[in-house]
Parts: sequence; structure tokens; C-alpha cells
Amino acid sequence: MPDASEPWRAISETPDHPVAALDGLEVGQGVRLSVEVGAATRGATPFRAFLESDDLGRTLAPVFTARHHAGDGGESWVTVTEFAGHVPVNGGDVEIPEGIDLQIIQGLAGLVGAGGHLTMEYASDHRRVTARALRQGVPPAATPLGGMLFAVGCGAAFTDLGAVAGHARLQGYRALDTAHEVSRAPLMLDELEWFMDHSADLDWDLQLKCRPLAEAAITVLRSRLGVLARAFDVN
Repeated sequence: MPDASEPWRAISETPDHPVAALDGLEVGQGVRLSVEVGAATRGATPFRAFLESDDLGRTLAPVFTARHHAGDGGESWVTVTEFAGHVPVNGGDVEIPEGIDLQIIQGLAGLVGAGGHLTMEYASDHRRVTARALRQGVPPAATPLGGMLFAVGCGAAFTDLGAVAGHARLQGYRALDTAHEVSRAPLMLDELEWFMDHSADLDWDLQLKCRPLAEAAITVLRSRLGVLARAFDVN
């Protein structure tokens, strides 16, 4: 385990740790993650990742900082406490495009087991659209951050910790199994369909961002419910 006197170490020193799966993960064309871990406290391991590419080298600051907890069900979780929309490199800084953002979140979701959750901050400027949307009552799955969590399998249900515990974080849950995923679909579908019928009061830019995400989630949820209906079709 990492020594507390040396806060960050290359993940290569603890290659059996689950977050080692992220080290070297390609998240863009020729862009990879370089992961470091810290000393575990209360069963959770802090870790962070830099971006690395052949053209630009390694970023001078991490793109995200997080904590990982291994366990069964709800004891399996990742919490991202910081996420940078821009990262410094030698000679300037680079913006994190949406494609890399999604690939990073997909990698993080891979650390979350069935029944676990992935929690992402939305206090940063990079997540300002999600923050505005949630404040205006947009369902989490129809926000940019929630839409990505939904797409990577950590969106069976959501808890907005900005509303619950004073933390500007969105928690997305991975279903226990397919039956659990399907059982959650009607509630979320109702919420999204209500939103589509009442979204005209939103700021115009939020409508442009959130309505397509809601439509995409509705399509997926209807498909899940269609599979359930066919499974019980006796004709």
C-alpha cells in the first residue's frame, strides 16, 4: 500500500489494485490516462489521472481526482471530487473534449460493480450546464453529466447530492441486474416524458442541450420496457 508520507505514487507500484485498469486506458486518439494512487483511508483509495499523449506529453495537472471503494453492492463506488475542463501542458493548456470526457467516465464506471454507484462533481465550471439544468428541475438523465452516466451504465437511478447533502455532486447507480434495471425504467420514463411536455419554460440554451438527451434516454427506456413486455407475452 502507498505510504502516507508520500501522498501519490504511480499505480505501477500497486498493479493489483482495481484502479490499475485505468492506467494506459486510451480515452482519445493517441491520448491515454496515467494513474497515481494515494494512501487508503477508511477503506477508500484516493487516485488521480493525468492525460498523456505522444504529441503533448503528460499534462502538468491531473484531469480528475477521485476515491475508490471496493465491495459488494452499495459498497462498490467511485467518487470524483475534482474534474478539470482544461488541463495545463507545456506551452499552454488544452480543453477536454466531450469524447474524452465520456471515455473517462466510461472507464470510471468500469470500476463500479452491480448495485454500486459512480458519483461525479458538478461544481466545476466544466459542469456548469449540468448545474444550471439540475437547479431548474431537469431530470438528471437529461443533463450532460447525467446523460453520460446513463450511457455508461450508471444511470439506473440518480441522487442529486447538491440537493440532499450540500455537495454539488450527482450520484448515478448501477443496477443489480437486468431485472432491476427494467424495474427502474417506468419511473424514470415518466419523469423524462413529463419533462419533454413541460420544458418550454427552460432557458433556450438548456432546451437545446437537454431535450435531445431526454429523447435518447426515453428511447432506451422504452426499449427496455419493450423487452420486458415481450418476455411476458403469452401469445
